[in-house]
Amino acid sequence: MVARTRAKPTRNEVSQSEGHAKRQKILAAALSLFSTRDYSAITIKDIAKLAEVPTSLLYYYFEDKEALFRAALEEAVCAAMRNYEEVASKHSEPVDLINDWFQMHVELAEDVRRVVKILMDYSSSQSQSQLVDDVVRKFYDVEIQILTKAVRQGQRARLFNDISPQAAAEFASTHLDGIMVRSIIQPRLNIQAAVNTFRKAFWAFVGYEK
Repeated sequence: MVARTRAKPTRNEVSQSEGHAKRQKILAAALSLFSTRDYSAITIKDIAKLAEVPTSLLYYYFEDKEALFRAALEEAVCAAMRNYEEVASKHSEPVDLINDWFQMHVELAEDVRRVVKILMDYSSSQSQSQLVDDVVRKFYDVEIQILTKAVRQGQRARLFNDISPQAAAEFASTHLDGIMVRSIIQPRLNIQAAVNTFRKAFWAFVGYEK
């Protein structure tokens, strides 16, 4: 059998790869700035400078700052959703899934706080749009859907009380966000301890006894 040699990438493929790398570099710079400074205070030039690319290149990939913000937010949200779905795929037991869900917020606290900080700043800005709102809604919808499904499974197994699965999911989502917001305001907050305390409150809320 004759061994097949891998064909060299074409010039177009190399160009596409380089273009993707540059776009990701710009998005990374944008995320870094949006997660540490106010949305309204950041300019296209600021992002270009951090990404070490010409300002004109940003306009090649993105129409304006709002389009860049939307793409950066989508990038962060997609990464968060991949983490959510990975946790959900690892467990068949609802208690294990929810416990791991809480722990994920501890282990990935920096990433989660970055997303929360960006969402907080954007929600208070004057540059809101329906397209960005749709991305934000999708972020929370995925979280609520996974947690709601887990609570329903727990109810079918008679582990949880007969409460609204949606209400339980929103209770968890809202309070986990609250912990992340508190950690932004008070960086010395012990996130693990805060999550452990909330975990006990959540199990009491759904009526689960170990």
